[in-house]
Amino acid sequence: MQTEIRKISVGKDYPNGAMHFLVGKEMNLQGIPYKISKISVNGEYAKQDKIAYDIYLSNSDGGVLWKTVYDVPVVVENNINFD
Repeated sequence: MQTEIRKISVGKDYPNGAMHFLVGKEMNLQGIPYKISKISVNGEYAKQDKIAYDIYLSNSDGGVLWKTVYDVPVVVENNINFD
């Protein structure tokens, strides 16, 4: 069962020393505002029996793949809906 990823925390020292990437978080890169629009499992790495996560950014001009995180400790938080 595939779930929607809400947040990943990357790094060995969770939660204090890890970098946190949260869907909806606003960020500024080179003076341009973006939001993290999606975090997903990278299918190409899955074919190699590795786990990697793609982080996508978007703004009013469109969206782009920003980072692929792999080969580091990652804590994943899934989106949970209690409808």
